[in-house]
Amino acid sequence: MMVPAPYHGLWRREGIWRTDGSSDTSTLVLWFQSARWHIDSRGFAGNTVVDGARCEWRPEIASPALGPGVDAGIMRFTDADTVEETGIDGSYRELWRRIDAGPVRALRLEDDRGAQAWLMTGMDWLALAHGSPDARRQGAHASEFVFARGAGDAWVVAAANLAQHAGRTIAWPARSWRTGEQVVLPLAAARPWRISQLEP
Repeated sequence: MMVPAPYHGLWRREGIWRTDGSSDTSTLVLWFQSARWHIDSRGFAGNTVVDGARCEWRPEIASPALGPGVDAGIMRFTDADTVEETGIDGSYRELWRRIDAGPVRALRLEDDRGAQAWLMTGMDWLALAHGSPDARRQGAHASEFVFARGAGDAWVVAAANLAQHAGRTIAWPARSWRTGEQVVLPLAAARPWRISQLEP
């Protein structure tokens, strides 16, 4: 099932308000959404399933490890670029603002060790997450996240979950890709990755 077009793009969280009285309006949290997949700057990536107003994120990689609960919310769009998410358990409310509506190009990749990766590009941004699915709920460092700004082949890292990547310039060519093609991902371990799926 494809994710509806109103969800596609790059979103920034404006804030979260919890029923225990706590809130956070300053932490940078980014959500990248393609027609099937998501990358979240908190360190996870995988499939997204939308059923009516219910949106569920089903990560295949995550760091830190995720708890056993379902990650889903009821989504209410107040305009084309603003959506309010309420946890299905009612424990929180988040406000998201879209800062780029796309189009979004996305690749899903695998290596010969079973690691998985997602790479998405928009008008002037690139997001990459990769890691081992075996560690996603075991507390190990399971994934690496990078967000970069730029255009063409040159990108500058604007946010990452590993401090050594901050501010680095990376190369990623803006060209067409093919399923089954072998590539080397920027900043990922220097080993071949195979494109297993792509969109569009």
